Amino acid sequence: MRRNVAGLVIVFVGAAVVQLATSGTYLRYVKPGMRWMLLAAGLILIVLAVADVLADTRRKPASSDDGHGHHGLPRAAWLLLIPIFALLVVDPPALGADAAQRQSPVAAKPADPKSNSWLANNSQGAAPVELAVRDYAVWAVWEKESMKGRAFQLTGFVTPAKNGTWYVTRIGLTCCVADGTAFMVEARGQTAPPKNQWVTVTGQWAEPTKRTDGDVAALTVETVKPVTAPANPYE
Repeated sequence: MRRNVAGLVIVFVGAAVVQLATSGTYLRYVKPGMRWMLLAAGLILIVLAVADVLADTRRKPASSDDGHGHHGLPRAAWLLLIPIFALLVVDPPALGADAAQRQSPVAAKPADPKSNSWLANNSQGAAPVELAVRDYAVWAVWEKESMKGRAFQLTGFVTPAKNGTWYVTRIGLTCCVADGTAFMVEARGQTAPPKNQWVTVTGQWAEPTKRTDGDVAALTVETVKPVTAPANPYE
């Protein structure tokens, strides 16, 4: 019985992983490219658990009784199912302003900066360029000369700071939320929307804010539009 119950727990674990992968909730934890690995892992857990239970049942027919068959797992062991059920029924939030506030808004200098040659096709004074917060946070500091005089459009969530300062923020992932890095752009000229509100802002490149630990990208904001959080909140 103990082995059957243990197998049931593993089945629930596998089902939770499959549910995360098929529902899109996995995007709250890992990058999109890991979906198929999660799906495969969940299915393998289910198949192996079921196969093990069936094999154990054949070895120990229900008609035989060794005096211990009525014993199950300790009651406390069933508590292991609580977080599994929680994953199946609760939609967990993505990392937001609370996580970003624990990090510095300074974007590190890239070891191998991306090419921004596309700016050559966007003259100063042209329509705002839609840009990832992650890219703007880096280029606005380390590629100043090519960014000056240009308008940009950024989408992210609101992270408030002291004295009315606020940032348009996105979390960047290398692999999963455990290594999430906040990329933050100081929004100037507009009152801060509510904390964690997703917004699309447009505005002009602004001189970065100097701090003791480095410079922070800034945007002189002209318009702020509340938007719905994207399916994949990370960059």
